[in-house]
Amino acid sequence: MIARRRILIALGAAALGRPLTGLAQGARVYRVAYLSIDPDRGNPLFQAFRGAMRELGWIDGTNVEYHFDASDGRDELFYGIAAQMVRANVDVIVTVNSGSTMAAMQASDRIPIVFGSAANPVEQKFVESLARPGGNVTGLALLVQELGPKRLQLLKEMLPRATRFARLYQASSIAAIQPAIMSVDDAAARTLGVALEHVPVEEIEGIEAAISALARKGVNAAHVTAAPLFVVNRALLAKLALKHRLPLICPDSRFVEAGALSSYGEDQVARFRSLATFVNKVLRGARPADLPVEQPTTFELALNLRTAKAMNLSIPNVVLLQATRVIS
Repeated sequence: MIARRRILIALGAAALGRPLTGLAQGARVYRVAYLSIDPDRGNPLFQAFRGAMRELGWIDGTNVEYHFDASDGRDELFYGIAAQMVRANVDVIVTVNSGSTMAAMQASDRIPIVFGSAANPVEQKFVESLARPGGNVTGLALLVQELGPKRLQLLKEMLPRATRFARLYQASSIAAIQPAIMSVDDAAARTLGVALEHVPVEEIEGIEAAISALARKGVNAAHVTAAPLFVVNRALLAKLALKHRLPLICPDSRFVEAGALSSYGEDQVARFRSLATFVNKVLRGARPADLPVEQPTTFELALNLRTAKAMNLSIPNVVLLQATRVIS
């Protein structure tokens, strides 16, 4: 059984910003629930969020405390976690992906919910519209259908002779929109002149089986989706890909830092710093219904040249010139 950590963080850290106006000494301490995929409270996204909150005047143990719990990459566990947070009567629930957002919405239609990363939030019925969310939910949208074709294009630019790609995904994650995502990626693959195989993986043991099978079949490279299973096990994924000499393109630079060849997507650390601005507004009295969902506007291409060298792969200049971050 996967161990689950329930951590109440009240460290009493010194303020990095000015105290909140209107909060007198002895005022109430607001409770912020944080539903994480990664059980490590030191993970970069939670630390980015908490740091930005401090800069906005929210001081651990003084005027805010964080109720942190994690799914360890298994979205189904979020339902119990969210219900526990509601029973704790928290003031706001912060979610990190679509699975945690669904669970929080099922647990409460009253407590404000702010998502840090949700794919196609209108299609998934998290909000009524991006401009006017309605209800008790708002946050930052994640582009999924739009970025898959770009990742496949980058793979083709890195491997111009490639004819076979794979897409690793977790079928239980964002299941409602998986068919639409597959359709868009299939169309992009046809335009690039490559065959695309969709490979579902549900358990950690399946990661090695999938990578080994792709290598045996002669698949040239793989596009890894932002599924919870892959995020939590990104170091294992990168290690296995290197072992089997399978180039990967992943959703964000955390994977490249863990050893994957490349990534294209948003700067997740910057995204979770922006998340703090939403939570700050809600704690000051704003209604989620009145806070438009924020869409990403900037993206980064990260490359791990150490991994490229180990794979005896030369990255073409056309790709190197697009890179915004390089590990060498």
